[in-house]
Amino acid sequence: MKKTLSILLCILILFSVIGAATGACAAGVSITQGKDSLVAQWKGGADYGLDYRYYSPVTSDEDTVKYPLVVLLHGKTSGSYEGEQLLSSEFYNWSSSEFQARFAETAGAFILMPRTPGSDTNNWSQSTYHGKLKNLIDSFIAANAKNIDTQRIYLGGWSMGGAGVISVASKYPNFFAALIVMAPFDTVSQDQVNALRDTPVWLVTCKNDTTASYVSFAQPFWTKLRNTTNIPSFCRATIFNKYPYYDTGNHFVHRAVAADMLGQPSDSGMKTTDAKGRTVEINESSTMITWLSAQRLGQAKEEICHCDCHKTGSTAKFSWWFRCLFYRIFAPSKKLCSCGEKHW
Repeated sequence: MKKTLSILLCILILFSVIGAATGACAAGVSITQGKDSLVAQWKGGADYGLDYRYYSPVTSDEDTVKYPLVVLLHGKTSGSYEGEQLLSSEFYNWSSSEFQARFAETAGAFILMPRTPGSDTNNWSQSTYHGKLKNLIDSFIAANAKNIDTQRIYLGGWSMGGAGVISVASKYPNFFAALIVMAPFDTVSQDQVNALRDTPVWLVTCKNDTTASYVSFAQPFWTKLRNTTNIPSFCRATIFNKYPYYDTGNHFVHRAVAADMLGQPSDSGMKTTDAKGRTVEINESSTMITWLSAQRLGQAKEEICHCDCHKTGSTAKFSWWFRCLFYRIFAPSKKLCSCGEKHW
């Protein structure tokens, strides 16, 4: 009798575990269920003169997990009506169970998408929106204080939103743990880049962008960042040769980010490097979300190299050049620099 009761008890426990697991899976929406099902998960609100859409990974009052928060700023043509910033960008994909699972540690994240009010001509780079946006983010964090990790607040944006990311983050340099800058539509000052020298940044752009000129905007920003950042291994740039798949002007590279950088057209010429110029392979274990969610405020550190190759002065530079020439001929496998780079 006791043996029978034990067996029945084990069966009940097994079914309860299966039921719990099934319930957990059912709480998320698969990307295969399509746009309408994904968008239905999002809620809306308004504060500080900005309306917004947001996704929450929290499914019950008992959930005490501290999730990261991703804030995304729309482009000029993606905010003409309330909710367009979500509906037209495909970032609703990030609320799918598959994409949420890629967030490190928590397998989930909050996503907040504010909108500049009035019309699509408003610009996130304008200082009038900086305080409003920061107040909105602070208010959202306060309202979800139990479940937001304030060491993992991320800011991303495309087109005018990409430029807004740089201007806002440079104004609050110790607030965002990492940045996604997509096809930025504005010039960037050296002072702004200086403020980001310790912040991980991933730039996504296209060389043949006819809306936000690569030569005028993205390229100068990446050059300044590479020459300024203290954490080159933590910064990345994805550069497409062409990206005319959503507009003829090769501008909508944010769609690649909305797809988490996977499955991009083979003829796009997509190439990703870090700020040291080293190639970064993008695959299922190395996506935008996995990179982003691995960053924590103030955590990115690199040993600053003080080898001859980085010294100023004609004597030191000549000595370094001569040693490189010598080893290139007689010992090509030798590394001169403690930073691990081969300089020839």
